[in-house]
Amino acid sequence: MYISKIDIENFRNFKNKEIEFNDGVNVIIGHNNAGKSNLIKALALVLDFQGTKRLEIDDFNKNITFDELKASPPKISISIKINQSCDEDLNSDDLVTVGNWITKLNEPYEASLTYEFFLPEKEKINYLEAIATASDLNMAWKTIKHDFIRLYTYKVWGGDKITQTIADSESLQKFDFQFLDAIRDVERDMLTGKNTLLRNVLDFFMDYEIKSDTAKAEEDKKSEIKMKKQDFTDSADVLICKLQERMKAGKGQILSYAKDTGAAFNKANPNFEGSVPDVEMFSTLKLIVEYETGIKIPATHNGLGYNNLIFMSLLLSKMQVNSDGKYLGSNAKVFPILAIEEPEAHLHPAMQCQFLKFLKKNKTEKKVRQIFVTT
Repeated sequence: MYISKIDIENFRNFKNKEIEFNDGVNVIIGHNNAGKSNLIKALALVLDFQGTKRLEIDDFNKNITFDELKASPPKISISIKINQSCDEDLNSDDLVTVGNWITKLNEPYEASLTYEFFLPEKEKINYLEAIATASDLNMAWKTIKHDFIRLYTYKVWGGDKITQTIADSESLQKFDFQFLDAIRDVERDMLTGKNTLLRNVLDFFMDYEIKSDTAKAEEDKKSEIKMKKQDFTDSADVLICKLQERMKAGKGQILSYAKDTGAAFNKANPNFEGSVPDVEMFSTLKLIVEYETGIKIPATHNGLGYNNLIFMSLLLSKMQVNSDGKYLGSNAKVFPILAIEEPEAHLHPAMQCQFLKFLKKNKTEKKVRQIFVTT
């Protein structure tokens, strides 16, 4: 399946706009302030299950007329159409995922999702009375901001939006929407094992030679990995004991203060102990770059463009993790989507070209199902 079209009504700079997409890589070209970022945000409002769904007064398109505001409360509506891909197997998880949102069952099937941000019907009478007292358009928007925006709610409808059937959260979670904005802090987001992104990727690819071995049964893989984890923990315990020996006298001195300050009372004394499982060791790892000469430097010393390429590769690795059914079971994602805003902000044109070629190859291998790049 793929997202074939989006219809946007009254969202930011889009009064009423329909945009069609390709199955694969979509490069969205536009001048500054054309609405490229708003288009990606519109996609996220529908597809990013964990993203923020609430909007503010400035998210409404301000070309709504005074007469329109007096007639009914402003509403934002964003609909996407999902179509069957040319090479799609109907026995795949795609049709199951969108099954409750089908609007056309004959091949190629079509499904629909609609995000709406609106004022509940029970508040409409109060709204109409308040807006009727507004003297002009500016006053009407101020009334909405001060008295009604807090009452607005949102819904994501599945199928024909006229039926107002709420899209089931279980199916929505099968979409993995990852967005790289133009301004990002790659050091914060990836460079140490304390970070969730790098940690998740390392955890997945730990013992990958076992996990990816198709000749082994799943139970045998789990048993082998479990033994490796235990072996690591046993080795780490030996190191912990050595640390305890080295700290024996010093620890006594440190803890002597506990008695003097009153921290040790009721026969309860502080002490130091612990174990180091393999997952916890990630926090000690840092991303480095090694050159042919053998020189190693921390990734923090790289240029921003180079680190962005590394970050994007890690993100793609994470998306592979998210879609791995054997690793995550029923929690695995079915439809990974990658949106990248203005890669030229970080990448030289030649690197951009190489990166786009890589994304096309990545899509062919069905690791990322659909890609949106703004420039």
